[in-house]
Amino acid sequence: MHALLAFVAGALVVVAVLLAVAAGVGVAYYGLTLQFEVLLAAVFFVSAAIVAAIFYLGVKAQNNRIQTGKEALIGATGVATTDLAPRGEVRVLGEFWQAIAKDQEIPRCKEVVVVDLDGMFLVVKPSEEKLNSPKCQ
Repeated sequence: MHALLAFVAGALVVVAVLLAVAAGVGVAYYGLTLQFEVLLAAVFFVSAAIVAAIFYLGVKAQNNRIQTGKEALIGATGVATTDLAPRGEVRVLGEFWQAIAKDQEIPRCKEVVVVDLDGMFLVVKPSEEKLNSPKCQ
């Protein structure tokens, strides 16, 4: 699909350039007036820009990070809503999860990073970036 969009954008640009050059030189294709050739060239350039934008957005969407499931949770940051000694509750991506602290106890209101999943439990460790999160109430 992306190859087709790239081809269409390229073909539109080629036709637009041919029409613009013909209008500039004064050659009329198939009895078209020069003003109409200029108008068609502008329409083709705008169409090519729209197709190129759609192509760009399609390619960009393929490179986006997965935002659901295990892939979205691992590496996400959150806040411990209870003491994790070693089990407790955290809030990650706006949801409350049961969590297991990795390697050490984590106090309430400490920012945590998800490192793994153990069934329906998140395995978390303290974040090194901040000492306490202002999100904790």
